[in-house]
Amino acid sequence: QASRFLFKQNRVRMIVDCHSTPVRVVQDDRLMQSLCLVGSTLRAPHDCHAQYMANMGSIASLAMAVIINGNDEEAVGGRNAMRLWGLVVCHHTSARCIPF
Repeated sequence: QASRFLFKQNRVRMIVDCHSTPVRVVQDDRLMQSLCLVGSTLRAPHDCHAQYMANMGSIASLAMAVIINGNDEEAVGGRNAMRLWGLVVCHHTSARCIPF
């Protein structure tokens, strides 16, 4: 369910190179709350996902969420519920970056 929620928030996810070393984010000690990178397109993939890609021989990936309107039972507050219907996932055997 966590992955579904994240794909509804960030509908495009790109991994340029699953072998690259993640960059550590340093948080100022004076901040009252922890830094949240959920909405960041530049965050590193989970180790297990990077390993899965490497095992497939894939180095780069682009995943795009397919979102549809839900039915009335799923709606909250009179609004149509958005549902994750599926994903379009593209893999490549070399590092690839889509400039944005």
